[in-house]
Amino acid sequence: MSSQKDKDNRARETLQILLDCEAILENDHFVYVSGHHGSGWINKDAIFPDSKRIMGLSELLADAIKDIEFDVICGPAIGGLIVSQWTAYNLGVLSVFAEHDPSWKDDRDSNRGGGLRAPFILRRGYDKLVSNRRVMIVDDIVNIGFSVLSTVNAVSRAGGEVVAVASLITRGNIDITKLDTKEFIYLLEYDIPIWPASECKLCRDGIPINTDYGHGQEFLLKK
Repeated sequence: MSSQKDKDNRARETLQILLDCEAILENDHFVYVSGHHGSGWINKDAIFPDSKRIMGLSELLADAIKDIEFDVICGPAIGGLIVSQWTAYNLGVLSVFAEHDPSWKDDRDSNRGGGLRAPFILRRGYDKLVSNRRVMIVDDIVNIGFSVLSTVNAVSRAGGEVVAVASLITRGNIDITKLDTKEFIYLLEYDIPIWPASECKLCRDGIPINTDYGHGQEFLLKK
């Protein structure tokens, strides 16, 4: 198992990669897929274009989970798909992904303001690849856990055994007790406080919503 020194080194390297590509945005007003609001954003799209960066992060994640026994890695599309494939490559295991159910109807009330929240399902024959196998769920950033929890459910419905959840980054809003798994491994915890839209301090103070990142545009259109 990894020592605390190993974990600290991985966290340092991860943070440096995020800083190098200016992926951390702070002191602004963002709307997340959950509909919650907060003052920070991790722009994962700044990481993905440079394959050396994503390969480096995936190598760190592969090192963090290498002592856990599993047969398949499954990531939620889209960002989790990229990270999960690179991580699977580094470990020499199968890689599949879950995706939003295209038949799902968005019946959210108008004040939720998040993005698409259709549940994840396994298509393309991937349900057969996880059936009766041990599965590691891998994501890029865990915010409130919607994507990973939905992926856990998709794998379980297909007959797979979820052994752990792993991610590059957690925003500190969810812990293992809510993830329905035995282990939650991540490279970096980067806390970003969040509030329900109805209790948002930034809205109350009149701070404009950022529409370049996150789901601010959808939120404003629904107001």
